[in-house]
Amino acid sequence: MSLNGSVGGQGNEYSDSEKMKILFSGTPNLLGGLSNEQELVGLCPQEFQNDNPWSSYASKLFFRGANISNWKWRQENEHERKRQLNCFSGLLGSFDIDHEDKEAVAGWMLSIILVEVPEWAPSKRE
Repeated sequence: MSLNGSVGGQGNEYSDSEKMKILFSGTPNLLGGLSNEQELVGLCPQEFQNDNPWSSYASKLFFRGANISNWKWRQENEHERKRQLNCFSGLLGSFDIDHEDKEAVAGWMLSIILVEVPEWAPSKRE
């Protein structure tokens, strides 16, 4: 599934590199949250605000955790992957945005950083 380029339902078009910059420009907060999470909620494409495979997977991650060793990353640079994962984790740990918005933005993030929606696998602790 790929983004149609329309962000926030306003008809704004963004390239993949621009989407990457927007989604991962925030700073994870020490106790959860992301410095630009409110902005991301406003920019999130409508397709992620409805139930779709990306937002459904994000919801499973939030509630159940997961083993992410099966993720197929678009980015080969490990430092960049860690930065993306830190932003994603910060967003999931937020207490300042509604849960539905959190799932939508998290699904949007996953659609940009991963090649495909992974099959959910239990965390290594289970």
